[in-house]
Amino acid sequence: MTKLIEAARAPVIETASPVICEEPIRYMEMFRFDQGSAERFIPSSDQGCNCGLFKISCENAAGYAEYALPSTREFADLVRWASVFSRLKGMPVTEAIRYAQKQQQWGSVRMQLAVSSLADLEANQHQRMNRKRLGRLLLERPFLMNCSEAYYYF
Repeated sequence: MTKLIEAARAPVIETASPVICEEPIRYMEMFRFDQGSAERFIPSSDQGCNCGLFKISCENAAGYAEYALPSTREFADLVRWASVFSRLKGMPVTEAIRYAQKQQQWGSVRMQLAVSSLADLEANQHQRMNRKRLGRLLLERPFLMNCSEAYYYF
């Protein structure tokens, strides 16, 4: 059972101002929540899941996608599992979306997670929005770190 919770399968937004989306991706963060936090903030999570938040950032905006992955060996090593996303760093957002949509070798879960977070980033850039919450989840780094049992910055 694999779920992309909030921004999953968000449509790619075509913007009238391509300059906004030409800003390169500066960094990404992957937060794996501890069980108590996962139960509090991701309602459909269960004991057999690794749940968390993927964040992709440019200079003035960020995109987010929550995830719930099975607690299997494949998903256990957060750094190894998420390292494929490092190829997106430095790409403009619109290019990164097109790139991620073609990465069949990543598997559908990683591909959907990347596209979802990138689409959210593109929407936030277009609206010039600096989101403070994703549902009930506060998006401030210190709060997210307190809720996490693992963290990867790349």
